[in-house]
Amino acid sequence: MKEKLEIIRELLANNQEIDALKIHNLMLDLFKTQFKGLHVENYIGDYPTFIEPVYLSEKVKLGDDVLLGPNVYIGSNSEIGDYVQLTNSILLDNVKIGANINLENCVVAKDSSLNFSNLNIKNCIIIGKADSEEDLKKISFSI
Repeated sequence: MKEKLEIIRELLANNQEIDALKIHNLMLDLFKTQFKGLHVENYIGDYPTFIEPVYLSEKVKLGDDVLLGPNVYIGSNSEIGDYVQLTNSILLDNVKIGANINLENCVVAKDSSLNFSNLNIKNCIIIGKADSEEDLKKISFSI
């Protein structure tokens, strides 16, 4: 799992054009072949719901009534706001997600922040910091 996540990190960190299809295929392969079971030992939060498989890295903070899964990976030092729903998505390290956000089939790059509420988005890569939906840098998957 770590190898594929590292490839995704490198592809997103590259300052050249991002190959969204390659990242999407890596994400699907990760979920199909290497993403098994439930690893949610170390999180801070009340009343989350997990639909396996879900993997949380170290020091993840979850807001109230969060729904994670299936197929969710959240990297270290990430914060998830209240009433968030994540499905078939990868959030890399140091990601912050505001309240009432629904991400389905998404990858969120390292150090990204969605500093706003009420977003419903599918099939994309999210990069950087945004204070509104209009500020959001996203690259759609061509599926």
